[in-house]
This record gives sequence, C-alpha cells and structure tokens, in this order.
Amino acid sequence: MSKTVFYIKLIHSLLFLLIVISTIYVFITAALDHINSFTWWAFGVVIIELTVLLLNNWRCPLTGWAERHGAEVGSVADLFLPKWLSDRLFTIFNIVFALTCLLLIWRVLE
Repeated sequence: MSKTVFYIKLIHSLLFLLIVISTIYVFITAALDHINSFTWWAFGVVIIELTVLLLNNWRCPLTGWAERHGAEVGSVADLFLPKWLSDRLFTIFNIVFALTCLLLIWRVLE
C-alpha cells in the first residue's frame, strides 16, 4: 500500500469513526432525553455525511480517491469490520439513523 493510499484510508477511517460516534451519541442523548448542543453538532456531522453520500450516488468520494491512487478496495469498513457487517453497513446505518431521527423528533416535540 502506498503512503498516499495509507493516508487516504487513515483519514477515511477517522471520518468513519466520527460519524459512527456521532450517530451513537445522538441516539443515546435522544433516548435518555439529554439533548444538548453537542447532540445537534453530532446530528449535523451525520447530515453532512449523508448529503455527501447522496451527491455521490451513495459512495464516499474517499473510496474512489483511494482506488484512483492504487488501492484494490477503497472502502475502509473492510479494514476493521467482518465482511458480512461491512456488506450491510449502509442498511444497518440507515435503519439506526432513521430510528434516531424519529426518537429525536419525538423528544423535541414532547
């Protein structure tokens, strides 16, 4: 793996971790009814990620960038997740995020 691919995948992994933590944080604060300014910042992070994916046909631009620089697979989920989970990550994330949104809306409106 070239240095460029390594750094792209490192950045990709860190962003992926930020998005996962943000999603979990929003879910937990909404579930516990402890919504605060960090909840909204975390929600914004996830919305930005979803917007980027939506504008790129549900493919992270960093995946293509890594592949253009020589990576066989530009995705990073396969680096630290089992294949069966990596293959279903978008589906699982979308379900969790949809539930999180519903929970957040319920808490804000109650």
